[in-house]
Amino acid sequence: MYLPSYTEDLDEAGKEQCLHHAAKWLIYSQEQGNTAGCGTYYFNSGWTSDYPETTGYIIPSLLRYAAYNKAQWSEEAVNAALKAGEWLLTVQHNDGGWPGGYIEQNRPSVVFNSGQILRGMLALYEFNGDPRWKDASERCIHWIWQQLDEHGRFATNDYMGAIRVYGSYVVAPILDWLPHFEEHKAAWEGFAHRHLIWVCTQQNEVGWFANCDNTQHKNDKPIIHTIAYTIDGMWNAGLALKNDDFKAAAILPARVLATDFLTRGILNGRYTSNWNGVEAFIPTGGAQLAIVWYGMYEVTGEAIWKEAYEKMNTLLCVIARRGARQSKDSLGALQGSFPLWGRYEPFGLPNWATKYFLDTLLNER
Repeated sequence: MYLPSYTEDLDEAGKEQCLHHAAKWLIYSQEQGNTAGCGTYYFNSGWTSDYPETTGYIIPSLLRYAAYNKAQWSEEAVNAALKAGEWLLTVQHNDGGWPGGYIEQNRPSVVFNSGQILRGMLALYEFNGDPRWKDASERCIHWIWQQLDEHGRFATNDYMGAIRVYGSYVVAPILDWLPHFEEHKAAWEGFAHRHLIWVCTQQNEVGWFANCDNTQHKNDKPIIHTIAYTIDGMWNAGLALKNDDFKAAAILPARVLATDFLTRGILNGRYTSNWNGVEAFIPTGGAQLAIVWYGMYEVTGEAIWKEAYEKMNTLLCVIARRGARQSKDSLGALQGSFPLWGRYEPFGLPNWATKYFLDTLLNER
């Protein structure tokens, strides 16, 4: 593979350039549509309509970039985040949830998508204290918990109508909101425990999660994108709840994937129940895992996590640069698959990939 030689040539200045280009592209992704949400770019079809879910969790990335002392587009990033938040308030459903999919698809409220918008609402509330962000989030959180069944599963109104373990990545931002909702602390922590205990029942002895894919037909070999969602949710919820079992459920698969990455220099896009990798690398999941590894290093100080996230960030920068002249539509964005024609978001630059790319690069700053 040609990648090793390229990764050796990338210095810190190159990583810094990637960081600024990623932030600029996220701002640009908002400017392409008819609303203040963020779209995705495909080389073969152009820009999509705006995506409420990913717009929601892009907001914290923009505000974090704006606070970076070397930010080149700080004012633009803040303005983009505020405009995105205002738009999201206008598309929140009467039930409290937010629509799934792209806005032009006019879908009903979806648990996972709504949970990600809570991340943006919290970042905005902590940025300027506007009570509208808090009020919208409270309505949403009440609606989300209404979808939780007695077994701890989000059994209604979730993506594809399927029951999935990456609801852990919905629970975590609700727990992040708790300091602002002391009156709900006991109830919301109880619901969180119920869901996370169920997630643990879906994990096998080698750390792999069943019911973890965002398709029906490949649920036996989930993508690292949704594996990373699940790990991240378990880890951060475990920290919030001070629960060692939840943290351990995250560390086991995180270590398997870090070891595989450090051994081979890349990951597969999907993994079977015995961690047999198949299909092409998904950079989105790579960025998400780098974020998880960084968080684990911050808590444990264990060297494997630092080596893994630093090397993953280097790999992602090499992939994002793509070695060619690029237009505004693509400059700075991280692609869905590597190679570009892989099965996950083929020929696409999903805005969520670049969101996580920016986040993981900021972690090193």
